[in-house]
Amino acid sequence: MSLLLFSIIVIVSSKMVFSLVKENHLNAFYVEKSIILETTRLFLSKNNNFTKLQMKNEKLYFDNNLLLENISKFEISEINNIKSIKICIENNEICQIWKI
Repeated sequence: MSLLLFSIIVIVSSKMVFSLVKENHLNAFYVEKSIILETTRLFLSKNNNFTKLQMKNEKLYFDNNLLLENISKFEISEINNIKSIKICIENNEICQIWKI
């Protein structure tokens, strides 16, 4: 009887640990990509020269230097000298709108 109870506890515990590890990995992925997007936003707000931006093959270049990869959407619009940039990466999993 105790062996059956122990086996059930081990199985349930291992499923919980696996679920937590999987969720932690996914959260780390989103945090890493969000940090990359935030550094890109800071870089663009410091340089403020959007004529040097170019997108080719899901990659964003600034003055022919790779700035960001895996871009699925990139749109720039301007209203009253404020640039609005809508950007999505990783097949539209992470999207942000920047006002620069």
